Amino acid sequence: MKNNTIKILLIEDNELDARLIKEFLRDAARENKENIKGTVFDMIWKDNLSSWLEYISEGDLDAVLLDLNLPDSTGFDTFFSVYERIGARPIVVLTGVGDIELATRAVREGAQDYLVKGEADGRLLSRSVIYSIERKKTEEELRAVQSNLERKVQERTLELKERYDEIEQLLFTISHDLILPLVTVKGFLGFLKKDVSSGNQQRINIDLGLVGDAVDRMEVLLIRALELSSIGKQKNPREKAPFGDLVKDAMIAAADCIKSSRAQIKLAADFPVVSVDRPKMVEVLASLIFNCIKYTANASPPKIEIGYNTNESEIVFFVKDDEIIMDPLLQKNIFKIFYRIDDEKSSDIGLALSRRIIEVHGGRMWMESGKDKGCTICFTIP
Repeated sequence: MKNNTIKILLIEDNELDARLIKEFLRDAARENKENIKGTVFDMIWKDNLSSWLEYISEGDLDAVLLDLNLPDSTGFDTFFSVYERIGARPIVVLTGVGDIELATRAVREGAQDYLVKGEADGRLLSRSVIYSIERKKTEEELRAVQSNLERKVQERTLELKERYDEIEQLLFTISHDLILPLVTVKGFLGFLKKDVSSGNQQRINIDLGLVGDAVDRMEVLLIRALELSSIGKQKNPREKAPFGDLVKDAMIAAADCIKSSRAQIKLAADFPVVSVDRPKMVEVLASLIFNCIKYTANASPPKIEIGYNTNESEIVFFVKDDEIIMDPLLQKNIFKIFYRIDDEKSSDIGLALSRRIIEVHGGRMWMESGKDKGCTICFTIP
């Protein structure tokens, strides 16, 4: 409805009925009792279904008045042919006294109303059209709300499943990775007992050192697991900051690693301002820098690029190296807890932590890798 003009398509094969309906609408607009003040009805008349199909692809309209019995279509098939193409616009069925049951079925299937020919006047006709438009509009709004709710429920369900799988994986990994240091502690406690009995101080010191190393590995494992489980529960207030400042803080945190590896880091000329939990976001960036250096150890020196791209709906930040090429089948696993790329790489939880921090911010994190493209970790910050 534009400028209080309601555009109506009438599909009716009887010319006399079509003229009468047009007069009814004109009189109703003139009386202006049942309508919005200033409403004008602009009616287009088609006398068969085929001509309507040609019109709908070209024109715009607010409502359809439909006679179910036409020269080229009859009964409920007429309603269904129009209903499946009409989209969000309402249909008011026009019927004879003998076809009320058919009209009632059409209402059950999606028509907004029906009127009996010979019993409807201008007041009833205009009111039915206006109310049908409003009801249809309300239905579409409710349908959109329901669809959005269902989408959110699906997303939340998927998120909960991912968290459940993550917890299950965490428990399995901790159980698995704790076995080795526990076996080490148990074994060397036996050696320690013998060495204490023999008074071999050198062997005692070695035993204690190996037990201490095993305990340290267990501590690191448990601390990192605790960090992962606490993300989202312990939050710092968000603050606005230039993303470039966060990158500089991360480079300071990773300064020793950058220096020892002689890594070369290329930064974008400018960065946008973001609203983030600053300490956590610096932790993410530092972790990504550490990972780039760790997995490009053979490069001399490692080359890393930190920047961003802007599309129509969001800003995508990235941390990229030009050495690692990862199999697409492995890219889905890289964010799993303690995932090992190969037997030579030790367990790591950094990428899993980083993704969880980004998700708590409402963003996404993913990996892109391909031939001659290196490996790029991308993420968004709403």
